[in-house]
Amino acid sequence: MKIKTKSSAFLSAFFTELAMIIETGIPISDGLLMLIDDEEDERTSSFFKLLYSEMEDGGSFSVAARKIGGFPGYALDMFLIGEKTGRLDSVLRSLSVYYDRDAKIKESIKSAVVFPLVLLALLLGVMWILLTKVLPVFEDVFGQFGVSLSSTAGTLMRIGGTLERFSLIILSAAALIVISAFITYKIPSWRKCAKRAFSFLFKNTRLMKSLLTARFSASMAMTLKSGLDIDQSLTLAIMFAPSLHDAEKIFLCRKAVNEGQTFNDAVLKTNILSPLYCRMLALSFKTGSTDEIMELIAERSEEEVAASIDSLIGKIEPAMAFIMSALIGLVLLSVMFPLLAIMG
Repeated sequence: MKIKTKSSAFLSAFFTELAMIIETGIPISDGLLMLIDDEEDERTSSFFKLLYSEMEDGGSFSVAARKIGGFPGYALDMFLIGEKTGRLDSVLRSLSVYYDRDAKIKESIKSAVVFPLVLLALLLGVMWILLTKVLPVFEDVFGQFGVSLSSTAGTLMRIGGTLERFSLIILSAAALIVISAFITYKIPSWRKCAKRAFSFLFKNTRLMKSLLTARFSASMAMTLKSGLDIDQSLTLAIMFAPSLHDAEKIFLCRKAVNEGQTFNDAVLKTNILSPLYCRMLALSFKTGSTDEIMELIAERSEEEVAASIDSLIGKIEPAMAFIMSALIGLVLLSVMFPLLAIMG
């Protein structure tokens, strides 16, 4: 049974360590023994031991990595390319940078999704308590004084009564949604389908466009630095695409390059990079610094992704706070007006 794919943060750190081992002239198998001795986490140590045992039998690093699992398919392809070209250390350095960026982007996206969901759950919980527990108490108290609640409060009371009657069904549905989300997150094939659906719904947003630019430029910078040509780099970039829609764009770009168009024109035509980045790319071909420009574009695109997420959260947080304050204020006012009538 193969090990499930490791996190981007783990892969980035591990590839940096392997690159340092190779650059100092130490064989990878000996380096793995050093990592095993220094590792305190039992699961990570077991992973290193599995990799070492496969290499100890005479297998190459790429073969051993493919056999035990734990690495994405495109990383395995890059290992093989690095070994064939004798530039495995450069490949590992490039992969480390890529996965470091990937980890930061994933963390930003997670915060953009989790934070609004927590606010929404808090809002729904507060309103549930007010409508089903608090308002009925005030209604009983006002009834003893011969004062009825306002029409707004009455409407809220009816809503609360409906929620109370169907509370078991509502809670069951909410629990089912949470369990489904958890299972979707845990099962890779389901998680991939959810990502595709999300990407399709928001494919024309600024965030998804920035994400495509960041992933594409980071993968191109990595592969070009590893000694691959444009066609090979585009082939691997398809595997790095954040969605199926984006993969189709990169495929069309590769097709255009194979038909004789320049890389810069193909990227511009398929709308993978903005016109500004395409001008930078065109200049890089004249100066022979395409990989460096791709690295710069990746850094700027990563900043754009972070800015887009911050902007999204900045809009959602005040909106949710306003809705919560308005609803709570509505409940309080519907209770306060009858109370003022009693006091009068």
